[in-house]
Amino acid sequence: MNWIDRVTAADFLPSKANGRFYVFSKQFNALVDKVNTLLGRGTVTQTGTIATGVTLNARAGVITTVASTIGVNSDQPIVVTNSYVKSNSVIVMTCLNTGASIATAQASAVADGSFTLLLANSGGATFNSTIGVHFLVL
Repeated sequence: MNWIDRVTAADFLPSKANGRFYVFSKQFNALVDKVNTLLGRGTVTQTGTIATGVTLNARAGVITTVASTIGVNSDQPIVVTNSYVKSNSVIVMTCLNTGASIATAQASAVADGSFTLLLANSGGATFNSTIGVHFLVL
């Protein structure tokens, strides 16, 4: 089965029971998993504190944070070292949080060999779990 068939075989049609952001996040995570299978993906688990940087040299992958207590409407920068990142790269990412609140992620300070992952809490409760950040370097 080619990659197009694999991606389109996934259940990408939104359910009426789910909100748009949730559906997009689940769809994006499924797509990243498919890309990871094709490109080879990396995974890394953060150690230390939520502010500790990570190194993951892969075009796609998952960064799992330590359990954090980022407060409501707060964010935390995490430096990601990655040899595939160039200063003109586009970093696409989304979060999977199984705990309380809503986690969002965006890339900033993109440079040759690294970018800063800005992990934000945009929900109504303090984080209480680890967060999986799925990313793709284009």
